[in-house]
Amino acid sequence: MIVEFGGKRPRIHKTAFVHPTATIIGDVTLGEHSSVWPGAVVRADFGRIRIGRYTCIQDNAVVHLADVYGEKKARYLPTKIGNYVIIGHNALLHGCTVEDNCIVGAGSIVFNGARVGKGSLVGLGAVVIHDVKVPPRTIMVGIPARPLRVLTDDEFKRIRVQAENYAKLAKKYRC
Repeated sequence: MIVEFGGKRPRIHKTAFVHPTATIIGDVTLGEHSSVWPGAVVRADFGRIRIGRYTCIQDNAVVHLADVYGEKKARYLPTKIGNYVIIGHNALLHGCTVEDNCIVGAGSIVFNGARVGKGSLVGLGAVVIHDVKVPPRTIMVGIPARPLRVLTDDEFKRIRVQAENYAKLAKKYRC
């Protein structure tokens, strides 16, 4: 479901795929060959969400903005997801940045102001708490997430292959 909110309508590239049971609301940009799968929600009701090319938002994932409250008013943090990114089933991305060529594993959380560096992997169920900066090509695990090790060159290359495979699958669904 594509929903306009506050005069902002999601901008979905013609090569992108949005499953009929997914919901995309407001100021969202979904890049070429990207996909949003069953039950996923991408909700930009008081700010913007940018999703790059060849990025996959898997089943039941939630992508939202952050509303951070000070003494007098709220401050809103956008959510930015780069190119060739896999967001796993049931993951939550909230007011954060995920750079290019990353995997955010199923059931994990990346929270307000966190930044996942290029080529990193957030493990299954891990929680990257607010304002944490994940170094590039790092595997993060646990609650709160902590570095496990650096990705190998082969692991780094496989992220892009996996993202491209999801784009191919999405193309079959579009036909």
